[in-house]
Amino acid sequence: MIAERVVFACALCLLLSGMRDPFQPPPDTCQLAQLNQWQFHGMIQGKHAVGILRDASEHWHRVAAGELLPTGWRVVSFTVDELHISTGKDCIPAQWRWKREGTQNEKMDNGLHALRPAVRQHSDNAARHADR
Repeated sequence: MIAERVVFACALCLLLSGMRDPFQPPPDTCQLAQLNQWQFHGMIQGKHAVGILRDASEHWHRVAAGELLPTGWRVVSFTVDELHISTGKDCIPAQWRWKREGTQNEKMDNGLHALRPAVRQHSDNAARHADR
């Protein structure tokens, strides 16, 4: 009977002390697993510069320098090509940079298609036209 009380008291102490399950991974308070899922798409310059981000669930965010993101990260600075955030004091890495992601239209304009001169197509009617 005394042994049962001792076991019950120890189990109760463990439950009340809030021990985490040792077989579960520790909680990601810095949310570092999401860093590679966010994308920086550029900035809009005007009276106030605004950075454009897309998160892991494909929601768009407009951010300014010093603003806190929903994950708890703070925007330090951004340029046309790069956004710099602080993930937190106790997080490793403490800072992160995203390079600007291109869009499909930019890829089309930057490839061989942009370098190729326009070739004019002549039809039979255009060749017979008197003004040419």
